[in-house]
Amino acid sequence: CITALALKVKDLSLVIALAGSVLGVSLIYVFPALMFRSAVLNQKKDGGDVSNALLMEAKLVTLSGIMGIGMGAVGLTMALTGKR
Repeated sequence: CITALALKVKDLSLVIALAGSVLGVSLIYVFPALMFRSAVLNQKKDGGDVSNALLMEAKLVTLSGIMGIGMGAVGLTMALTGKR
């Protein structure tokens, strides 16, 4: 399937732009935010000592992940419209 696609597609710039906008943002902003938030909530659920400052930091990191999704959407839009 991929080989057949490779025979048809002559310009990979769109594929690279889409992968860069979606995967790059996910790797840098979204996944770390999800992991940190999950670690804090699991620590709280297990009865660990979780300060209010750590809970606030988890909320701010979640906001950072949401902003990363927004930046990914902008990058995706720019890749699809061809404005590079």
